[in-house]
Amino acid sequence: MAAALALTAAACSGKDHDGRFLGSQEIDVAMHKDLPGMSLFENYTYSGFDNALYLDLEKWLEGEEGVQVTRNADVSSAARIAKLQSGDADLVVASFSITPDRMKEVDFVGPYLTTVQGFLVRSGSGIREHADLSGKRICTWDGTTSRVALGELRNSVSVGGTDAEQCVRKLRQGRVDAVSTDQVLLYGFAQHSDDAEGLEVVPDLTVGAPQHYGIGVAKGHREDCRRLADWLKDYVGGREWQGNFREALPLLTAEQPDWISRHKPEDELIDAHSCVDRPKT
Repeated sequence: MAAALALTAAACSGKDHDGRFLGSQEIDVAMHKDLPGMSLFENYTYSGFDNALYLDLEKWLEGEEGVQVTRNADVSSAARIAKLQSGDADLVVASFSITPDRMKEVDFVGPYLTTVQGFLVRSGSGIREHADLSGKRICTWDGTTSRVALGELRNSVSVGGTDAEQCVRKLRQGRVDAVSTDQVLLYGFAQHSDDAEGLEVVPDLTVGAPQHYGIGVAKGHREDCRRLADWLKDYVGGREWQGNFREALPLLTAEQPDWISRHKPEDELIDAHSCVDRPKT
C-alpha cells in the first residue's frame, strides 16, 4: 500500500518517474545581472521582472518537478544560445527574444512578455520622432536583435557596445545621442538613473517588429518543454505576472496606462512559439 501511495503522489505532482527534468536532477538557469528593471544583481540582491519570473519558476521546479535549481547570473546576450547548446545552462531567462532563426537552434517557452524597440536619450535632446534621429549616433550591443531594426532608419550612425551598461555609459558621457533596444530594458535604465543624469525613454518612438521574450531551452526535451509551457500560461494568466511587472517597472506602468495590453501575451501567442521549430500560424 505504501508503494501504491508513493506512486500515486508522484503521478499527481507531475514529476517524471526518475525525478528528472530536462534530463537532469539539477537545473542551471542562466541570467543577466546588469539590466535594471529586468535582471540586476546589486548590493548582493537580485531584482527585476526576469528575477521575479525565476523565483516563481524555481518554486515550481523544486516543488512540483523535484529538481534542484541554481541561478547562474553571468550570461551575455551573445552567449545565450551557446550556453544552452553546450549544456552549461539548462534554461535561459535573460530577456531572450524569440526569432525564427533562434528557434532553429534552441527551443523557447513563451513569450512571457512582449515589447517593442525604442530609444533612450538625455533629457532636452530634442529627439521625439524618426526624423530627429538623422545623423545621430545610436548605440546597440552584440547578440541582440536591435542592430538589425536600426537598418530601417536613414542617415543614423550605429555605434557598437559590448553590453547594455556600456551603451548607457556612452549616453551619459555624451559619446552617443541615443541607446536603442527593447523599451522595457530602456525604462529599467531610466528609472535606475538619478535625476541629475536626466535619462528618458522617448514616448511612442519605436522601430522594428515587436519582441517576444521567451525562456530558452536546449532542443531534445519536448515533453518537459511543453510541461513548462503549461506552467508559464498559468503564471502569465495569474496575479503574479501583473504584480511582478508593476513592481519591477514602475516608471513604465506610470507612463503607459495600457501597459497590460501592450506587454502581456495571450495563451495563443505562447502556444504558437513554445516547443516548436518555427512559429505556428
